[in-house]
Amino acid sequence: MPAITAIKHEREFYRDFHSLVNVLKTVAISQFHALERKMQTYDEFNAAVESFFTMMEVASIAHPFVNPAADAPLGIVAITSDKGLLGGLNHRVMMAAFGHMEGPKNQLIIVGQEGQKFCQGLNVFFKGFTAGEDEERYLRALQLRDHIINEVSSGHIGPVKVIYPYASSIQIQKVMEMDLLPCTKWPRGDGKQWNDPLDEDVLFESYPSHLVEYLVYLLMAQKFFEILQFARLAEFAARTTHLEESSDKIKEIDKKLQRKYFRARHEIIDQQMRELFAARALYAGQSG
Repeated sequence: MPAITAIKHEREFYRDFHSLVNVLKTVAISQFHALERKMQTYDEFNAAVESFFTMMEVASIAHPFVNPAADAPLGIVAITSDKGLLGGLNHRVMMAAFGHMEGPKNQLIIVGQEGQKFCQGLNVFFKGFTAGEDEERYLRALQLRDHIINEVSSGHIGPVKVIYPYASSIQIQKVMEMDLLPCTKWPRGDGKQWNDPLDEDVLFESYPSHLVEYLVYLLMAQKFFEILQFARLAEFAARTTHLEESSDKIKEIDKKLQRKYFRARHEIIDQQMRELFAARALYAGQSG
C-alpha cells in the first residue's frame, strides 16, 4: 500500500506541475503576440539617413567607422536574456559569439545576465549590460551605441559584429549575425555598392568624415533598438517552445506513472484475491 500511495502522490505532483507549465506557456504566447503587435521599425528613417550616404563615396572616406585599421581587434556584441527557460537559445548565441573570439585582443560585449553566466569560470573578460525591462530597451540601445562608438573612436576595437536571436515564427528561432561596423557592410536599399562612383558632383559644407560619424551615430541607436526588439521577441518564442516541450515530457512521465500505478494496483488486487482464496480453502478444509 505505501508504494501505490507514493505513485499516486507523484502523479498528483506532475499533474500540478503540468498545469503550471501550461500557464507559463500561455503567458509567453501572450507576451510574444503583444510585442509582435507593438514592434517598431524605422524604415523611413533608415532610408532618409541612407540617402545621405548615397551622396558620398563612403568607401573612400578615412574614418574608423568606414575603414578600420587592418590590425584592429574585432568587437563582438552578444545579445542574450536576463532570464532562462529558453531551451538553449542563449547557449547558441554565446557559442556563435565565441566562434569569433580567435584573436587574443578581440573584445566581447554581452547583453543579458544569462550570457554573462555562460562566461563564469572561463576566464574571459567581457563588458556586461543587463537586458533590462521592455521600457528600458531604448536606453539600453543608447548605452550600447555610446560604448561602441567610444571604443572604436579610441582604437580599442575596429570592426563590430552583433550576434542576436531572431524568431522566424513562434516555433522557429535562429541566431543571426550582423556586421555593425564598418558601415560599408550595411546593405543598400538600391542594391548598389557603397564604393560606386557618384552620378553627379556634390558640394559638402562639412567634411565627409564628420558627416559619416554623425550619421552612423544616429543610425546605430536605431539598429540596436531594433535588434533588442527582435531578441526579446525570440526570447518569448523560445520560452514558448521550451515550455511546450516540457509539457510533452511531463505528459510522458504521467503516462508511465499511470501504467506503474495500475500495475501496482493489479498486483495488490491479485495478492488480496490469492489470500482470500487461500483463506477460503483453509476454512473449507477445517469444516470438512
